[in-house]
Order: sequence, then structure tokens, then C-alpha cells
Amino acid sequence: MPNNLAYYIRLSHADDEIGREKYESTSISHQRELIRNYIDTHSEFDGWTVHEFVDDGFSGTNDDRPDFQRLMDLTRQGQIQCIIVKDLSRFARNYILLGDYLEQVFPFLGVRFIAINDGYDSQTSTSMADNMSMVLKSVLNAYYSKDISRKIFSVYTQKMKRGDFLGHAPFGYMQNEEKTHFVIDSPAAETVRRMFDLALEGKNRREIADVLNEEKRLTPAEYNRLYGQVKRNTKSITENPIWEPTKVANILRNPIYTGDYIMRKQVPVVPGSKKRRPTDPSEQFVIKQAHEAIVSYEEYEKVQLLLPKVTMRPRRETPEYTLKGVVRCGACKRTMVRPNGKAVFHCQHARMKHSQCSNKQYPMETIEITIFEALKPMLRTVVRSENQERSRKNQSSDWLKQCQQEITASQFALKRIQQLKLDAYEEYSSGKLTLESYQKEKENLNRRGEELSQKIYSLKEQEDAFYNGIVPHNVQAFRDASRKYQNSTALTREMVTTFVDSVYLYEDHYEIKWKFQDVWEQIQKKLEQKSSKPLSDENTVQEELSDDK
Repeated sequence: MPNNLAYYIRLSHADDEIGREKYESTSISHQRELIRNYIDTHSEFDGWTVHEFVDDGFSGTNDDRPDFQRLMDLTRQGQIQCIIVKDLSRFARNYILLGDYLEQVFPFLGVRFIAINDGYDSQTSTSMADNMSMVLKSVLNAYYSKDISRKIFSVYTQKMKRGDFLGHAPFGYMQNEEKTHFVIDSPAAETVRRMFDLALEGKNRREIADVLNEEKRLTPAEYNRLYGQVKRNTKSITENPIWEPTKVANILRNPIYTGDYIMRKQVPVVPGSKKRRPTDPSEQFVIKQAHEAIVSYEEYEKVQLLLPKVTMRPRRETPEYTLKGVVRCGACKRTMVRPNGKAVFHCQHARMKHSQCSNKQYPMETIEITIFEALKPMLRTVVRSENQERSRKNQSSDWLKQCQQEITASQFALKRIQQLKLDAYEEYSSGKLTLESYQKEKENLNRRGEELSQKIYSLKEQEDAFYNGIVPHNVQAFRDASRKYQNSTALTREMVTTFVDSVYLYEDHYEIKWKFQDVWEQIQKKLEQKSSKPLSDENTVQEELSDDK
């Protein structure tokens, strides 16, 4: 049986808020160095295959962490025999979650668990005192995590009370160089001023949006994309952005354009919770005339009287259906809707002036059939490729020898390319090559080098998988799902959520983006290398639509 050791590293955003010294001690590099040194100095792990799992920026209070889930999946499959962490808090800060794994899951699976700094090794720590110590430490870790959340929240609250600058600049403003307050961003502020002027003239939100689109004024998302005034981790998925009534209303209702800076608009439901609630005006911190105003108080109040009242309608539960949430407009990339629950899709933004979206209605049944017909051969191909791989590994000696030979040959070719790059530079330096020829040659060699590096990486992954039996998590998930649904006779909601990321609808065709797109491409390449007849590209399906569809 292969010996596979996995070490797990975790770092949360909160660790960076609790001081430089503490942050350095919990950093990814420090955890890695500590664990690798532990493995190297314990001869019992000589010859073991070591795997690293890292979650950077994830809280330990729950198990919603990608590499943690990947590690646990492999552990449950019996492919991991030992797990090592720096300390218990890196594995989990929830004492119920930690206790479940230490007392139930790992003993049942026969997995050894080591927490270095806590001096815990499940193979040797079997006494009641050791178990009680682990329980107490895990409880303390859970309370420590909540205490950190409270302290961070308290620090931010104190900053707000002092009037310290926090947050991103809204459309129409940008941060000053010292990042202490907002200053007017003239081009964007001109658009904001134009919106308020139109509202004071009596135009409603849709009419204002039409005017802004007619004047080709940039939306906030497009303006930020072009000029980079706001830097956020999220990015809009929409294309061909246009002004819409909702965007107009959000700006017209924002009091920040009067020069007032309002903070603490939302707070956690309870300290440490991710769930937030809107605050009452009495809970907010308002700094009067914190920055230059774009509109006066009088103008702002007049516009509020002209805008329709905001009414909170009860949230209606959308009924479940097969393609819920995955159908998008090919022009704007927004999610398409079913008008009045009908079995058709259309883009609600098509009604806006200057919109490039189609007014066409797309039958839901046709889309389902298209996806299913594209999915069936894909599932059969994945299952067939797995069977071929299993058959090939039965002839392990020849396959492994060929794999190692390809790695050696590719590494030699990569070194040769490095030499050719040096030779080309020398020829350019001596005047034998022009700058244009040298740059072209260098680009060609760089491209070939990248291809070889990717090939070597892929071959080593295969070699590693052969030795220890660990299949990459996404590959195994794709295979398992393909076997499960290969004999299905119709598309189901479960199949859509498993395989389909999104479906883009255009005037004359559909485009399907699969969740396992990268894995599918790898499988295609492998099969095409073995077959003289290339496979058709089922990665993006374009179905021609006639009027009768």
C-alpha cells in the first residue's frame, strides 16, 4: 500500500490584522518550513510521497475551504495515510468540527494526525489527559477566533468615530494621495452632475438612462475599468455596459454627493458573523462636509422627492427548474429570465435603448435538448478514457518507462532551447541578426519553451499519480460524475449543476461553458494523441437555430 503524507497550511485574512510578529509566525512560508523540517527530521517518513494543501485567505471557523475539501475527499477515498499541520488552529478553529475529525473520522479511516506545535500525534497520544487537552485547546481556538473578530470590529468602529477614511471612492470621486478623504474626479463628477440636472428637469430614471446612453457616457464599471480609480477583487461579468434605471437611482439616492461621508451602513448580526444587517441612522457615523460636494443639500432633497418611494417587497422564492441560474445573454452576459414563468428565456435588458441584446425569446426545451445532446458523447468519452487508462496501467512497466523517457527528452529539449536563446542573443549583439529577427526568434523559442514546460509538468503529474495512486481532485470528480450520469435519458437539474457553468444565447447559436472545461481539454488531447482522427471540439457547442426551433 502506498504511503501518502499530506500537510495542510491555512492563513486567514484576520491573521494579518493582529500584528506583524504574529502574522510572520503564521505565514504560509513559515508553516511550510516548519512542517517540511519536521518531516525531514523524522526518518519514519523516509520514502513517503508528500503532498501539500494550502488555503490562503480562509477562516478556520468552518470547513468551506477548497484545499481542505480536496484533502478530505482524498482522505475518505483512502489515498492519504497521515496528515500534518503546524497546530490545531491551522486545521480548524471550530471545536465541534475539529473534535469530529479527531475522534470519529480519522480513527475510523485509520489516518494518523499530527499537530506539531501542540505536541499531538494520534499514534502516540491516546491517554485521557491528551484527549482532554486537545478538547480544551480547540475550545480556546474557537473563542480566540471570535475574540479576534470582535477586536477587528472594535478597531474599525474606533476609526469611524474619529472620522478616519475607510472604504472605496464612489463614482464621481477618487482618493487623494494621502488616502485621507475623497476628491472630485472631474470626468465622472460631470456625469453625476448631469444626472441630477436631468432629474431636476423632471425626467424619470429610464429617461435619464436613455439620455446618458445617447451621450455615450461611461457607466461606473466601464469608467473604473478604463481609468482604474477603484481597485476591487470583483469584476463585472457584463459586456456592452449601458446605463439602466437601477444604476441611475443608486447614484441619485446616495447622499455622499452632498459632501457628507456616511460610515457603518452595515454591521455583523453578531460579532464574528459573516451575515450582516443594515443599520439605523442612529447607529451610523456621519461626517458633515468631509469632501467637496457635487450637488447641494437643496438639490439632493428635491431629487429625493421626485424619485419613487422605495418599498420593500417580500422576497419571492423562484421555483426550481432545470436551467435555473445558468442561462445568460450572449451580448451582455447577464442572467436571462423567464417572463411570468413561461418556458422561454429572454434578456430583460433588450428593452433598453442602445442595448445590443436580442429581443428574441428562446424555448427552454430546445436549450435543454442542446445541452443534453452535447453532454452525452462527453460523458461516454470520459468513461472510455478512464477505462483505457486503467488498461494501460495494467501494463505498468512499459507505460512508466515511456513516461520517464518523454520527461527526459522534454527536459533535454528545454535546455537546448535555453542555449538557442543565448546563441540568438550573441548573434544579435554581433550584428548578425536584426532586432526584428532577434525578437521574432526569441518569441518563437519562448513559446516552444512554455509548451515543453507544460508538457513536463503534465508528465510528472501522471508519473506521480502512477506511483501513489492519487488522481487530481477535479479529474476524479469529473470521472465519478460521468459514470453516474452516462446512462441518463434526459437532462436533470442535478446534471446541470454538476456539469454546466453557463449557457450563452446568441441570435443564431448557443455556447455552453462546462465546469470541468480544463479537465475535458486534457482528456481530449490525450485521446487525440492516440487517434489519427481528431475528436470534434465539444468544449464549446454551437447549435445553429432555425426559426422553427
